[in-house]
Amino acid sequence: MQVCEIGIGRYPPAVIANVNDTVLRVLRGLSDAWVRHAVLVDDEGKLAGMISARDVVSFLGGGARFRIVEEEYEKDLYKALRSVRAHELSYVAPRIRCEDEFSRVIEIMLEKGVGALTVIDSNSRPIGVISERHIMALFADVRTNVYVREVMSSPLLSMRPEEPLIRGMRLMISRHIRRVPLIEEGKLCGILTIKDVVAFFSSVSTQRRLREEGTEGVWLTPLSFLGAKRVATVSVDEDIGHAIRIMRDLGVGSLVVVDREGWPIGMFTERDVITKLPKLEGVEVFVDEIERRIVAERVYFR
Repeated sequence: MQVCEIGIGRYPPAVIANVNDTVLRVLRGLSDAWVRHAVLVDDEGKLAGMISARDVVSFLGGGARFRIVEEEYEKDLYKALRSVRAHELSYVAPRIRCEDEFSRVIEIMLEKGVGALTVIDSNSRPIGVISERHIMALFADVRTNVYVREVMSSPLLSMRPEEPLIRGMRLMISRHIRRVPLIEEGKLCGILTIKDVVAFFSSVSTQRRLREEGTEGVWLTPLSFLGAKRVATVSVDEDIGHAIRIMRDLGVGSLVVVDREGWPIGMFTERDVITKLPKLEGVEVFVDEIERRIVAERVYFR
């Protein structure tokens, strides 16, 4: 079955920007749509690249892309956001054609660990985006006999709620993570996501602070100011089928994993399922195109 026949993904993409749009416009587009990827097109409307929230946060001070702000704008992030063009932060967009077989999407997403694919038409124009969230929605709601502890990310990378935003951004970029649980005295009290960072910097109030206080003043904002207070959790011993259902019901892409005493010890994410599940010994993952679902189950134990 072809990609466009299945209808999985978002059509059209939530955020489409021209390569010459400013980074600020892309930032606000990502925030307004609450997504992690913006598709870039050239003046003819053809796919020219993609920008992820990770690229933007790196530019905001979390990683190497901040060098653009340092070297060309003397660390003036307010000015840089309004001057730097989108193509300067873009990368070559993984893509798939509308007429390609849907099994090809699953192959790329599961085997190569790609976070998002752009769906293009015969003229190389973007018509949709398929992300990890869309793939996760296809997993059948069944017991898999695979447990959270087998695919979770650990040890848990966390921070204290009073720590400054700049440290949180740098941790996200350096450790390739999108969520940072906030823990105080061993207790979970919030979580900061990469989308929270994007939304914070896109706001009118933060833009005003960047102009009046400067970049480093905004960087000192406590993580607790941005992070959500309520955090979804899952037991380390839970079947991943149930964990996936929890994420689906709550509309979230991750769960903090707690041990049998309730202490936070790791993260269970969409990326963990997509990249680690197919590699587990004794586990089979197959696509049922008729039912439009992905079935994962342990067929034998060691």
